[in-house]
Amino acid sequence: MSAWLKQLADDLADLADQARRSLVTVVGDGVGVGAGVLWAPGWVVTNAHVARSPRNHVRRPAGRQIEVRRRVQDRRLDLAALAIDGEAGTPARLGDSSALRPGEWVLAVGNPLGVNGGLTAGVVIDPAAGRNGGLLVLDLHLRPGHSGGAVLHTLGEVVGINTMMNGPDVGVAISSATVRRFLVQAGLGKATSPIRRAA
Repeated sequence: MSAWLKQLADDLADLADQARRSLVTVVGDGVGVGAGVLWAPGWVVTNAHVARSPRNHVRRPAGRQIEVRRRVQDRRLDLAALAIDGEAGTPARLGDSSALRPGEWVLAVGNPLGVNGGLTAGVVIDPAAGRNGGLLVLDLHLRPGHSGGAVLHTLGEVVGINTMMNGPDVGVAISSATVRRFLVQAGLGKATSPIRRAA
């Protein structure tokens, strides 16, 4: 294997490890129904269609299960914020979704078909889709269980939350900018971490 391919493989593996550190499984009625992202200490962001009930649990890959309370949801945006007590992992590093460009590589992490931390990769098709430009359209293969997981760009920062499949090889995510606005408008501004901008 040539040196640059080895370096690329190592970098992608490191990125995958980083993505999994802030990933949780959202559990309803004892069954894992999707994923969530530890957005900031004490807060998990996921889809509204994943956190259907006011009380859910989240589970880390090691198996420890923690009860969480749904503090706010927006079915139109398909977002929910869960308050969590205790240590659940490493909070995500948040990126600037508005800086994404078509053709950039991204990686999506979740729990597809029950596989904890399952990954898929592809490129950005449209970084500002939807009525208000708050959706990311991605050339990658999301599966059931990816919902609520993170989309990361190549710097390892979260730029979106997986929300749905739109065909076999097109995934749709909610931009990190939309998530931040959702949290601020819900009065949960302290649940947001500063956006890290690439130099």
